[in-house]
Amino acid sequence: MVLAAALALLPAPAVAEEDLAEDAIEEAGEETSRFSGALQLDITNAYFFRGILQEREGFIAQPWTELYMNLFSSEDGPIRDVTIGGGVWASWHSEKTLAEGKPSPVYEVDLYPLLSVEFPYGLTWTTIYYFYTSPNDAFASVEELNLKLEWDDSEVLGRFALAPWVNLAIETHRTSFGPFEGEGLQFGIEPTLYESESDRYPLTLTLPGEIGLAIDDYYENESGGENTFGYGSLGLLASLPITSIPEAFGAWTVSLGARYFFFSSTLEEANRGRSTYPVGTLSLGVAF
Repeated sequence: MVLAAALALLPAPAVAEEDLAEDAIEEAGEETSRFSGALQLDITNAYFFRGILQEREGFIAQPWTELYMNLFSSEDGPIRDVTIGGGVWASWHSEKTLAEGKPSPVYEVDLYPLLSVEFPYGLTWTTIYYFYTSPNDAFASVEELNLKLEWDDSEVLGRFALAPWVNLAIETHRTSFGPFEGEGLQFGIEPTLYESESDRYPLTLTLPGEIGLAIDDYYENESGGENTFGYGSLGLLASLPITSIPEAFGAWTVSLGARYFFFSSTLEEANRGRSTYPVGTLSLGVAF
């Protein structure tokens, strides 16, 4: 079954939180800690992996955590920052999706090391190697190499910054969809629509948009053909730092987001005949 082979990792939450974690590092005298991290819980009504349906019924909780160690930092030169780290991401389903073993609610647990290098002009290159596993044996483990380039264009475009990114996903062991290992390309933007100047309620509204494409054998259909276009999504994300919690306990943020997905004909079939689908997410996170 297509769904049995499909797995997931919400690609955006992971590395995007590294900047938040770096902001939460506390200074000790003139030295800054090389270690930082992030911890977050996402509650959502549906779970798609790059447009591939995983579950859209019942209660879905997706906790994750990442730890980072800074190896190098400089205010000038061709390389401004080098950071290594790793993370764990999980998806718990009340519907016990495709469970063949126990613990039956634990559909997925992903492990991934990462290396992030920051260059001048706000460019960051991140290499991540994912191990997608299923504790309840819903799918066979899959491995994937991701190469992601992000641009913090706020210094160039100011309030019109788009925060663009592009990610190349290369399946190296088994596949997320269809019969063959393949390569996919995802890219997106997340412009800021509103940023409050209030110290008490520093609300931020962003407009994340994303498109996923197949390069080779990424969205194959039953006849052996392939849709270059896989999915698109457009959303609205509201984030509010919890300023009442002391800084010694980390930087806490609560977020509420909504995304609307548009699927190719192949992914529409995998999504039980739905060509579009709304996804809402409530998140509570802390960076330290």
